Amino acid sequence: MRERASKPVIGGRVGGRTELDGRSVILLTANNYLGLAGDPDIIEASCAAARQYGSGTTLNPPLATTPLHEALSNTLARFHDTDSALLFNSCTAANVTVACTLAGKGDVIFSDRLNHASIIDGCRLSGAETRIYENRDLNHLESLLKQPHDGAKLVITDGIFSMEGDAADLPRMIALCRRHAAILVVDESHAAGVTGPGGRGTAAAQGCVGEVDLYTGTLSKAFGGFAGGYAAGRADLIKKLHDHGRFWMFTTAMPPSSAAGALAALERVMRDDTLVARLMENTARLRAGLTAIGLTILGHDHPITPIVVGDEDKAREFSRELLEEGVYIGAICFPIVPRGEARLRAQPSAAHSATDIDEAVAAIGRAARRIGVTG
Repeated sequence: MRERASKPVIGGRVGGRTELDGRSVILLTANNYLGLAGDPDIIEASCAAARQYGSGTTLNPPLATTPLHEALSNTLARFHDTDSALLFNSCTAANVTVACTLAGKGDVIFSDRLNHASIIDGCRLSGAETRIYENRDLNHLESLLKQPHDGAKLVITDGIFSMEGDAADLPRMIALCRRHAAILVVDESHAAGVTGPGGRGTAAAQGCVGEVDLYTGTLSKAFGGFAGGYAAGRADLIKKLHDHGRFWMFTTAMPPSSAAGALAALERVMRDDTLVARLMENTARLRAGLTAIGLTILGHDHPITPIVVGDEDKAREFSRELLEEGVYIGAICFPIVPRGEARLRAQPSAAHSATDIDEAVAAIGRAARRIGVTG
């Protein structure tokens, strides 16, 4: 007899509500920011590409491409107001490629302490010296940049930090990088399609579109949940990634079905900001509700809404209690976050209704009182 999986099993399309372990629950822990992972038109675009091109090209990207891949690359470049873009199988692959291609032995990478694990791994694999600055502490970053060094300088940051929901200060970082002849790379995985006017990302939110050297991002979150990532930026940097990026060259291209679905999602976002606006409304409603019931939450106005618990066992218990209430929010514990900083990372979606949010807040309040997180 097969043992039951230790984690909930999804039984249908992911949306504001989904089937977990055979019952309907409010899903408040997914990266499906705009609700497009279950959108019928997006799914049909993906299916049509699968019918036309099959399950995959089985070719490495330098050997051949499809019109879908080319259209997606060009649209991503327009979305970020950059020269060009390059597609990867994931943003992890993009981040590792960027670090390993744009820096190496004799160079220095300056990385925020709370950067995503894929950035950390890319720094380690690059062979470059890595200097870590404290989270969003640009005085610390500047002190490191001022230290004498002859090699290339690469500054890498998350646009939105995935465990906190806070934003990097891009205007100041751009100024620092220009002053110290450093390349600035911004991972927009939790910002593209989510933050700023029309969901155009952290730079759009902070009024510095067109000034970042290179972005990386994912297609697996706001843009329909598809497998794939990208880099978008200056033409010379994209060419270097194209010509020398081992994690781009030595792997099969992302499936045409993913390219088509992500393209349809991206085009939807670019022509209509209704879903972005709804996401922001749901975010404000959730944050206000959680604050009103006495919970401590991190971040400000981003959908990433960490509910502070601290103790890891209590965070897991909180998540289990909530699931019994019909709401799923995953517990985030060590080693994802440091010991003693366990949390539940709630993430609203444009797919949620106001009723969904209110029901979730009420359930969170009941579960929190039962386990002693609030009075």
